[in-house]
Amino acid sequence: MVPKSNLSPMEMLKIQASTLYTINEQQRLLSINEPGGGKAPALFIGMTSAGSLTYYHEQLPPDLMDELSKDCKLPLDIPKLIRKVETFEPVNRVWMGPAYAFPEISDEWNLNVQLIGHEQRYMLAEHFPELTDHLHEKSPVAAYVIGDSAVAVCFSARVSIHGAEASLYTAPGFRGRGYAAETVKCWQYYVRESGRMPIYSTSLDNLASQHVARKLGLIQFGVDFSITTLDMRRGSR
Repeated sequence: MVPKSNLSPMEMLKIQASTLYTINEQQRLLSINEPGGGKAPALFIGMTSAGSLTYYHEQLPPDLMDELSKDCKLPLDIPKLIRKVETFEPVNRVWMGPAYAFPEISDEWNLNVQLIGHEQRYMLAEHFPELTDHLHEKSPVAAYVIGDSAVAVCFSARVSIHGAEASLYTAPGFRGRGYAAETVKCWQYYVRESGRMPIYSTSLDNLASQHVARKLGLIQFGVDFSITTLDMRRGSR
């Protein structure tokens, strides 16, 4: 089943947030939505031309949430937000970057690109051996194959009921040849076939990834912003 293509930017933001993180019934962030989890941000803000959505970590005190809510309106005062979050725990990372959606379903890509399943996992051995034991949870896994070796891969970094977030890598020595974009075309097709929305996001300083998005004609629906803290009060998830 192919998902609807007429989602609003705000609806896309909600799907992205629920794909990136596990979220409880109170809409509080619990952990990174990956096997083994990981610390979710203290604060995540998704921004679009139609408005923004804000999510807080479940551990944040209610009074701090109230304080942060006053400063989560656009345009963001990032230094002020950091200072307020640091009254809870030291800040470890600040992230900002564009989030993209795919404009239409495409079922065409380079003939060198193929899905990697159990029988094809040997193709990952040279450049992407860490993927061989995680094919099922990262599905679909698309690869640009030269000979018997995958030189670029696109797989689902995080998956939810409604969405899948792309993760894209090209082996050194094979970059700048358009292989990455071709693998993304294949990946997004099979994500849509599974009934999910394919999501492509990156950081502001990852110019190569943004170049791939432009080459594919992706549509930017929002900007992600998050502040993650060091886990000083409990063990990491």
